[in-house]
Amino acid sequence: MQAIYDELIPGKAVWDFCCDHGYLGIHALKSGQFPQIHFVDQASHLVHRLENLWREKRHESPEHVNAYFHPYSGEKVLNEIHGTAVIAGVGAHTILQIVEEVMAKNLLKADRLILCAQRDEELLVVTFASNTSLCSAYNCTKELSVLERGRIRKLLIFDRKGT
Repeated sequence: MQAIYDELIPGKAVWDFCCDHGYLGIHALKSGQFPQIHFVDQASHLVHRLENLWREKRHESPEHVNAYFHPYSGEKVLNEIHGTAVIAGVGAHTILQIVEEVMAKNLLKADRLILCAQRDEELLVVTFASNTSLCSAYNCTKELSVLERGRIRKLLIFDRKGT
């Protein structure tokens, strides 16, 4: 999680797709470095739990930070996505489905994408290299190897061209 957090762009929104228990978003929220945190997960009970926790502990968070809760799968997002979009902890097929759907709806305006697949990592690299609309919008600027629970995971950082 720390490796992902370290790549977020301070002063910009954070979109935590497939957020699960919201550890990344909560850490970003508490830091006060990001004006908006968006929690997105298809497990609506987890998102509602995070929202209730936010309401209970709102007084402990910086006043200038806003949290938004999206209890549905990432590809169903209807808002423009700005700042940093993080999709981690799911397979490459799910990551690609989310990215392709939000791009098709012209909603992906993020300055940075941070992607970390639990499986089929190479599929991300190959697909980004061959997808014309993704390649025209983003460059892979960094690849990190991160040790997670005894397994090496590839963390891919894509920055929007021209930013």
